Amino acid sequence: MRKPENKGDLCYNKCIMRTDLRKKAALVFSHFTIFLYGAAALYLYVRQSQWVDGAVYESDLPAHISMAQEDGGIYSLTSLLYRLLAPLPYGTFCIALFLALCTVGAVYAAAALIRELSGERNYPEGFYELAGLIVNLVMPCYIKGFADGRYIGMQSPSVWHNSTYIAMKFPALLSLLIFIRMEKQIREKIKASDWLIFTFLLLLTTAVKPSFLVVFAPMMLVYLLRDLIKGVPFGRLFIFGCGVLPSLAVILIQNALLFGADTGNGFAVLPGQAMMQHTGYPLVVTVLSLLFPLTVLAFHIRKLTENAWYRGAWIMAGIGFLEYFLLAETGTRISDGNFLWGYSIAICALFIASLVVWLEDCLKWKEKENSLPGKVGALLAVAALIWHLYCGIYFFVNLVQGTSYWMWA
Repeated sequence: MRKPENKGDLCYNKCIMRTDLRKKAALVFSHFTIFLYGAAALYLYVRQSQWVDGAVYESDLPAHISMAQEDGGIYSLTSLLYRLLAPLPYGTFCIALFLALCTVGAVYAAAALIRELSGERNYPEGFYELAGLIVNLVMPCYIKGFADGRYIGMQSPSVWHNSTYIAMKFPALLSLLIFIRMEKQIREKIKASDWLIFTFLLLLTTAVKPSFLVVFAPMMLVYLLRDLIKGVPFGRLFIFGCGVLPSLAVILIQNALLFGADTGNGFAVLPGQAMMQHTGYPLVVTVLSLLFPLTVLAFHIRKLTENAWYRGAWIMAGIGFLEYFLLAETGTRISDGNFLWGYSIAICALFIASLVVWLEDCLKWKEKENSLPGKVGALLAVAALIWHLYCGIYFFVNLVQGTSYWMWA
């Protein structure tokens, strides 16, 4: 007969069971919250796909579907998908479902990035998933009167009305994840499987929308030059860099389709034109769009030299800002502001990197290792993050209720 456990063992086992239950409950809560977000996004995209005129559920989606079907405008993988799906029974629902899956996928890709960048940090169950949701909800800190609306005139990492950006965001974040993993091991070797996955994801992202590559490729070049100076063999870096070449070929094709001589469209160096179309206060809205990352940077300027990815995220954001500030389209697309999209995805990456740096501060505080300036910085940063998150939730909830994305209040 088995000897009964003593009271200490029973108490210990009960504590373990309670801890396991709390972990499971936290994980279920995080996944369920993301599911609700995805369901709301699906409803929003279904309504947007049916938009005809007026400000209720206004979106670019019907125009993108129409271009693919009627005009034959196949300049993106999403256009090809719309052309195949739209004529089918429940075709527009399938398109909306695809976009909702991309929206949820971006949350989990962001969660994986935060987990990768956090290293050995031991955060609670479900934490990374909720953090991924947060960085996919944040919007510019809005003050009425400084822009035409909560999104129009502001630089936002979160967008729900432009289907190509929605579809691009998921593979773009996965591309960053694989790049970071490969860059960590570049001194030793390059795994063929990782290189193929990286090349494919980058190609997929660019085929959907070229905006990501134009901010990512320059940052990658900076990293490759740094590794070359540090003694990494040139051949290995050359192979790594060749992963960008198929995507560059796609950009050349897209450029011919969108800005060819027969289109009447083009682009030019026109400083400030795109930025000034919907705001008379470009510097103010830039700060409001980046309030959380700027607050973190103000108290962690040294991290730019110590943390390679944090530096890389700021390089991407800087390149995106310059493209948005300097370049503007000409012809019939003069008011489209499409040079904003690279900056938007770069800001998303910057929020992820800044969140990881801020979380390190929170851990130091918990371990009583944080200085007074560090505590002040952490509090200011969380206040800014809450403001960003409030504006994002407010914006998304109003979109789901039918408000136009030209949103004043």
